[in-house]
Amino acid sequence: MSDAILLHDIQPIARCSFEDRETQDTAIEGQLDTVSRRAGLFTVYRYATFHERWSLAICVFCALVAGAALPLVTLVFGSFIEHFISGNSNDAETSHAIADSVRQLSLRLVYIAIGSLLSTWCSTWGFNRLGEKITVRLQLEYLTAALQQNLEYFDAVGAGELTAGVDNDIRTIQEGFSQKMGMLISGLAGFIVAIIIAFAQNPRFAGIMLSQPLALMLVVGGLGSWMGRTQRQGQVNWVKADNLAQDVLGAIRAVLAYRSQERYTNKYQETIRIPILLERRERFIFGVIVAGSFTVLHWANGLGIWQANRLVHEAKCTISEALTILYAMTVAGGMLSQALPFLPAIIQAHNAVSRVFSVIGCRSPSVSSCSAGRTIEPLQGRIEFHSVNFTYPSQPSRPILHCVRFNVLPGQTVAFVGASGSGKSTVLCLLERLYLPSSGCITVDHEPIEELSISWLRSQMGYVDQDVALFRGSIHDNIAYGLHVSLKQSLTAAVIRERVIEAAKIAQIHPFISDLPDGYDTALGFCGSGLSGGQRQRIAIARAIVSQPPILLLDEATAALDSKSEREVQKALDAAMTGRTTIVIAHRLSTIQRADKIIVMHDGQIKDQGSHAELMLKCDMYQALVRQQSMKPEPLAQEEMHHERNSFSADVSTEDWKDVTESGAIIHRPHNGSASAPVLRGDVGFVWKLNEPELLYVVAGVFLGILAGMSYPLHAIFFGNGIVSIIDPELSTGGHPARFWALMYLVHGVVVFAIYCGRGYCFAASASMLHMRARASLFKSLLSKGFPFFDDEAHSTGSLLSVLSSDAQKIIGISGTSLGLTAESVFMLVTGVVVGCAFGWKLGLASTAIIPFIAASGFLQYFIVMHVQRYIRRNSDAVAIAHEAFTAIRTVTVLGLQSTISAAFAAQIQQDARERYWIFIGVAYACGTFFRVLGIAFVFWYGGVHLIATEEYSIQQFYVCFAAIVWGSQAASTLFAHAPDIAGAQVAASRMQNLMHESSLIPSEGVMPAPSTVKDVALRKVYFRYPARSSGSWNLNDVSLDARAGHFIGLVGATGSGKSSVINLLERFYSAGSGSITLGEASVDEYDLESYYHYFALVDQNPCLVGDDLREALHSDNRVIPDEELLAVLAKVGLDGFILSLPQGLSTPIIANGSNLSGGQRQRMAIAKALLWQPKLLLLDEATSALDASSEYQVQQALHEAMAGRTTIAVAHRLKTIMHADEILVFENGRIVESGTHRKLMERRGKYWELAQLQELEE
Repeated sequence: MSDAILLHDIQPIARCSFEDRETQDTAIEGQLDTVSRRAGLFTVYRYATFHERWSLAICVFCALVAGAALPLVTLVFGSFIEHFISGNSNDAETSHAIADSVRQLSLRLVYIAIGSLLSTWCSTWGFNRLGEKITVRLQLEYLTAALQQNLEYFDAVGAGELTAGVDNDIRTIQEGFSQKMGMLISGLAGFIVAIIIAFAQNPRFAGIMLSQPLALMLVVGGLGSWMGRTQRQGQVNWVKADNLAQDVLGAIRAVLAYRSQERYTNKYQETIRIPILLERRERFIFGVIVAGSFTVLHWANGLGIWQANRLVHEAKCTISEALTILYAMTVAGGMLSQALPFLPAIIQAHNAVSRVFSVIGCRSPSVSSCSAGRTIEPLQGRIEFHSVNFTYPSQPSRPILHCVRFNVLPGQTVAFVGASGSGKSTVLCLLERLYLPSSGCITVDHEPIEELSISWLRSQMGYVDQDVALFRGSIHDNIAYGLHVSLKQSLTAAVIRERVIEAAKIAQIHPFISDLPDGYDTALGFCGSGLSGGQRQRIAIARAIVSQPPILLLDEATAALDSKSEREVQKALDAAMTGRTTIVIAHRLSTIQRADKIIVMHDGQIKDQGSHAELMLKCDMYQALVRQQSMKPEPLAQEEMHHERNSFSADVSTEDWKDVTESGAIIHRPHNGSASAPVLRGDVGFVWKLNEPELLYVVAGVFLGILAGMSYPLHAIFFGNGIVSIIDPELSTGGHPARFWALMYLVHGVVVFAIYCGRGYCFAASASMLHMRARASLFKSLLSKGFPFFDDEAHSTGSLLSVLSSDAQKIIGISGTSLGLTAESVFMLVTGVVVGCAFGWKLGLASTAIIPFIAASGFLQYFIVMHVQRYIRRNSDAVAIAHEAFTAIRTVTVLGLQSTISAAFAAQIQQDARERYWIFIGVAYACGTFFRVLGIAFVFWYGGVHLIATEEYSIQQFYVCFAAIVWGSQAASTLFAHAPDIAGAQVAASRMQNLMHESSLIPSEGVMPAPSTVKDVALRKVYFRYPARSSGSWNLNDVSLDARAGHFIGLVGATGSGKSSVINLLERFYSAGSGSITLGEASVDEYDLESYYHYFALVDQNPCLVGDDLREALHSDNRVIPDEELLAVLAKVGLDGFILSLPQGLSTPIIANGSNLSGGQRQRMAIAKALLWQPKLLLLDEATSALDASSEYQVQQALHEAMAGRTTIAVAHRLKTIMHADEILVFENGRIVESGTHRKLMERRGKYWELAQLQELEE
């Protein structure tokens, strides 16, 4: 464990200009090159303050003193034997002298007990207190360092791995470097002091007995190193499981819609199989370490008795020295064995340090000097790309940009158009310095951006990403995040609020916010869940413009808005762009045709550029894009157009937003860190139920544990008889000589080795299988929940991952393993009492008087830990904050929110302060050691003064009774040393049980199979509001619709008008409040869920890809689809060429739910997945919202082909996608206000007509 840990730093790449391909490759690889740094085991203590280091030194000193307490007892132990031997006299005066000496020696033991009480308390309290304080800082440092990494780092390291680091690894370090470290120091101190005492008594005999600790170190060191390697291998595989769980839980909507629960449950079980096997090996190795240690102790005792007998009879050692050394070596071995149960925790903490500091030590090249660099005052906003090439370091064989050259003059608006994946978004990423170009140079106002301060550069740009990310906190805070930290510090709270409100007005979100009960102070849930896509995007736009930046970067800024909202927001953006340099990426050409320059991109290259008019004359590709988006409606009189637009604008009121305020999920529900369901009793029974399949292992392990417990009193018999056989063989049981008892120890060691190895194997198998079953059962249970379960803020992905990765392992503390340890301790104590009373009932019964005190101190430890942990706020909220930031790292980086996230995280983890708790637990542990030494003093006093001095008992009776009861009760008390683990296991089991049994409004399930043919779908007088709100306006208000078999139904309307609620009800994510929903002639509730979900296929507006590669992401259930069929469907959505161009084709890995694909490519993958599902009814919720015009046209053709013979219900903002529908329904405020075909609705010149006018392109 003392070996140094290698850490890695990402090295910066060369500056700006590159000339050849070899240099480009060097630049790409440079972002991933690493160098080594060294960090010792105690590197965590560098986060201690000066005073804390002094406090730590005092704690170490107290731990040393506490560890020396028992070895000092050996000196008194040897002195007793001298007086006892001399007590074999009928002289009353001598007997009185012996009794006085025994009293004095007993009093010394009392002094040692008091010293042990104080030193143990100080050590336990101090290590726990300092360990928590230091690891809290380390946890914050880890988060801060992780947030500073570039996006390439996050492409390689998943958010799940980083979340596990901020939670599990930090917790592991705290456990290993606080109280358990103190116990390790005490154990080592006791070991060393015992060795010193032994050599001070008789170096010759001590040298012989030194073989015992050397053999122990060989066993522990050799096997411990193997165990450490096994643990590290397991951790690598656990990271894969955590990343999979995060991807699946993050895409729960798609998982439920495609009934992929069984598929992902099986995959998760397969993923955790390897780390579970490694965990079983690790636990068995630990069992062998324990077995080997006890065997060494027993053999060493046999060797000691044999050699002591020889040396005493050769007059080279006195009986007092021999006994002192024997006891000292026994104590040395015991102190070393006392530390063994904490060895896995220390090894795990050691390995966790390497993982944590590998993150802390990283310095990404694009952020290595974030605050360094120049600033430009004032910034004009001239942007130039000079022959820029770019390739993602994680995909070096796939170039993204090829020799891109363009310039943007100050105040100009430049738009990028082109197919999905053509490199448009990459341009903005490079400009924001989220990545570094492979070659070429990017300048702002003629200054290379790598020479500018990153934080300053990003503060000059307002950025709206196509994947909008919001954070926990109020709406006000989310908009104010757009203000740079330095700017925010210079403004008053009132001014900041004015800016926030003004930005919200520009983004057309102010009426909606004002209508909320708490207005701008309304708290949002995880990632702004519950808001519609349009509302999230409006808040993001407000956030981008609140700082009034000189440069605006808009990546599909209005993609999720309906037409009327888009027009209003576009007007606001046009006003915001005035006087600012603006780069716009858009698929809807209506939003950019007035741009000063439009750049057409294809396959990472600029094909042409110019104004809209110029491109319409010279660029065939641009002309095709325009034609594909044109609707060609009937010509209208200008007066009518003007009238309709005015009346329509007046309708954009707070009523348009009421629907979403009632969605419920927007409402933040505070919680105190506990599960939302009441704590269930029977935590132990819950765990045992999970462990039931391993009953044979548990029974065998408990039986072997009982044998192990019974072996300890046998050791007392051998030890007591061995001692007296040295004095006089006739005094021992059976009159056997010392050599006989030494041989018995040899045999005893072999038997004990077999028992402990068997016990270790049984408990390793049962504990590892329990861990696997707990993880798999919890994961399966989570996937079986209804969708409302995941609306609850307490059930955020980060919180669920914390329980899944941490609590599932903790419950082992109350499993069959614990029963085995309990049985071993109980039988050790019971057989000790029986053996002691059998050899001398008076001393045996007197010795049992100390047992209640030792047991009480142990129970006090358990009670305090259990009582306090029930009410300590877990850091699950802090972990959720970290997870949210990791999953939205692009937004965090662009907005410069690292310090803000860190501050929120720090405030949250400070709520875990446990100052008083550590004081009480220190008292509990100190009392345990105090009563142990005090008990020894009592036994020696009573036995020496009242039994030995009066010659009522022999030395053999005394030592057998002493060893059997006192040592037995001390060994039994070690059970309570694991009180924190047991208490923590009960709390973890309670949390798991609550989650697994919590009601989640699962849709009622019938028994009727879904129809095998296409049937009519109908809603009749449906009223619906989301479960999180029990009152208020309806999300759907008296909605009735008919979707005839094989018909195409389009749903249009303003954002939040209820369109997606129809999809949610048809998918049975929720149940209607009243009314009926039928499929064919039967209510949807009458169908079994499995066949019902196979009737539908959903394409969501926010697609997530789950799987190791593209092939797996296209699968939904356990059916294996041939590659030929996959490619055929991909060809329909226009992705086959792109997939085949990749070096690994369908085997191309997926990174973070598909973040290595463009938004359009992800959406086309989702459409392909839906087509592979072969549904009878297609549900399209903005299925083409992220597609460019060319891709949209291609996908639309594929969808039209797929609709043949199927019913299709499509939610759309782009009327182009639904204008050929058999019926179009216009929603407003949860009601259907218009219906009909495109032609009829256009003739009616109502709401739909107005929407059509807003989307028409003027060629």
